[in-house]
Amino acid sequence: MNKYVNPEFFKAFDHYKAMLAQYGEHHPITEQALILTMHYTPEHIKAEMHQKAKELNLLPPPSGYTDDGEPMYQLEDIAKHFGISFEEAEQCLLQMMDNRQQVGLSN
Repeated sequence: MNKYVNPEFFKAFDHYKAMLAQYGEHHPITEQALILTMHYTPEHIKAEMHQKAKELNLLPPPSGYTDDGEPMYQLEDIAKHFGISFEEAEQCLLQMMDNRQQVGLSN
């Protein structure tokens, strides 16, 4: 069975790939394009990505869960998992939040 994929996802993903080629991985424009791609990524693909991230140990264990069952992570746990300081993790989080605002998404 084919699952519906919003055409905006394909546009966003193509844009992300173009920005990655033009600016590189850590440029704000590329990061914003990735955020938009993730925004339009279908839930079934997000679930597969989350499962693969768990298998590859790319995420720390959740610190808790929302009432809807969504995993929640403490910044301290993320910093420790990636071997960076809390301050560096906080700076990355603030940059991500700023990039979300730049593309019109809420935090």
